[in-house]
Amino acid sequence: MTKDYEGKLGIGQIIFCIIAAATLLIPFTIDPMEFSFNHIMPIAESDINVWQNAYINILFDTVGIADKIPQVIYDIIPYGLAAFYGILAFDIVFALLMMIIRNEVMRVLLRAISVLLGFVMLAVNLVMLASVAGVATYYLKYVADSGTPIFDFLKNSGVFFFFGVMVFSLIGMVKQFSSFFAKTR
Repeated sequence: MTKDYEGKLGIGQIIFCIIAAATLLIPFTIDPMEFSFNHIMPIAESDINVWQNAYINILFDTVGIADKIPQVIYDIIPYGLAAFYGILAFDIVFALLMMIIRNEVMRVLLRAISVLLGFVMLAVNLVMLASVAGVATYYLKYVADSGTPIFDFLKNSGVFFFFGVMVFSLIGMVKQFSSFFAKTR
């Protein structure tokens, strides 16, 4: 397996994962400036999860499907961010292992795991998309009539963090399905 997993492919994966992990440095609120890593708990409820559940619930309520969504969906949502950052850590560790070991059996196993993690990234992306849509719904339903400018609302809503994770989970999903741990030829 001398050419199947080149160092530059692994280095590219590691660089992407580090940049995606930098979403923790996106301000959750701008006025006052509070970064996202201050509001994330690795397990259980965090400020971000509370806001996220509220925005998603407002979106589902506005669309008229809030009562049709099982409670288990709301219980799983807080673990989406942990899954996102966990997948990034998984990719870094195993990209380093593949650069060192270069074993065909390991590459095939990691490729299968990578495809499964692609579906998890899809779920994370959908949750973040619903969060961004929930922020827009909240503004239109409750804030727009008060005359508050949209940027004044957005800078303290967490939407920049949700949007950043949404973009990187989309890119990460594509990478999980296509290039992570794949053969280069």
